[in-house]
Amino acid sequence: MKRDTNRARILRLLRRHGAMARVELGRRTELSAAAISTITSDLIAGGVLGESTGEAPPGNVRGRPPVNLEFNPGHARVAAASMRMDVIDAVIADFQGNILVRELIPCTTRDLSGAEICEAFAGAIATVAAKQPGPPPSALGLAVQGIVDPGRGEQVWSPILGVRNTDIVTPLQQELGIPVVMENDAAATALAVAAGDERLQQGLAAVLMIGHGVGMGLLSNGGPFPGTQGFSSEVGHVRRQPAGAQCRCGQRGCIEAYLADYALYRDARSVANLPITSHQQPSEEQMAGLVARAEAGEAGLQRLFDEAGASLADAVRVTASILAPHRIAIAGSGMRGFHLMQPRFEAELREALNPSYDPLSRIVIHHGGTELIVAGMVQLALKRLDAEILAALSAQSNA
Repeated sequence: MKRDTNRARILRLLRRHGAMARVELGRRTELSAAAISTITSDLIAGGVLGESTGEAPPGNVRGRPPVNLEFNPGHARVAAASMRMDVIDAVIADFQGNILVRELIPCTTRDLSGAEICEAFAGAIATVAAKQPGPPPSALGLAVQGIVDPGRGEQVWSPILGVRNTDIVTPLQQELGIPVVMENDAAATALAVAAGDERLQQGLAAVLMIGHGVGMGLLSNGGPFPGTQGFSSEVGHVRRQPAGAQCRCGQRGCIEAYLADYALYRDARSVANLPITSHQQPSEEQMAGLVARAEAGEAGLQRLFDEAGASLADAVRVTASILAPHRIAIAGSGMRGFHLMQPRFEAELREALNPSYDPLSRIVIHHGGTELIVAGMVQLALKRLDAEILAALSAQSNA
């Protein structure tokens, strides 16, 4: 059991930091050289890891380049898919986690039954896998906007779907014959953001995702925060004004009702001549146009982004007050307009300054869009695949 745990630690280190020498693995894990040698030899023999020559010592320092250990990218492939309003974003990634191919597949999400959701996901994976020849994926990660129950593999509620409480994971596992994991889009975004930022890999971190909705993923030392209901939080549905703007969840005055893309665009249409959207969800092009017009000086639109900045500050205040995380990151496609929100956002946080905990000093800004969602689900799929591989190696060792 202990060897399995140490194997998993080594795999996590290599996924997070990339190729490294055995001596560095030993330093980071505090395992003996003999233990590192035994574990990595097993992983190399199983085709999981391979050896590569690192960079030569700089200058005139003598010595051979170190031998690094890294994932064998051809050992297996994984798939990931994110369902958003009227589209499925599907990818195939190698064993290292590099995305090989990505495809956006149109899909009328609100018309789908539970069975059709599973069929749409399976079809999207088949489509994207056909574009990149190679072995079929060995694990699948799914992200759905809204509230999900990862433990049961169920979509509980989503603003983009017309059905509720739908088991998505079980039918797909039966059809594809591979492990399937599911999370919501905010949790997936959190994993992707933390993977490239060491500041989010220590202690408790909260990653706020703004864009087509508003959510939050919680991380502990760079990995999923333990919990029976996954590691996402519906901070976007905290009410900031009880009789305020209409939110898609049915309540009024939610943080999301002032900050999400659909809310900004909906209110913008009341003060500016803008084209109608599909299902009240603006496209990326429409949101980019809205930002450009606000940048050009349209006062009514500037006020909307100003209010969005205050709403974002409310989300940060709630997060800081309840969790007091080490870092609070903000990411997602909504960051395209952050510069318009920033003055009000920072002013609101300064007014709420707590001498013992200054949230503004803990903010990490990450500019990235919807590609973060599938990148995060690739990580979760790889984590599940790693567990399957380690279980097989353990069985072989005990045979």
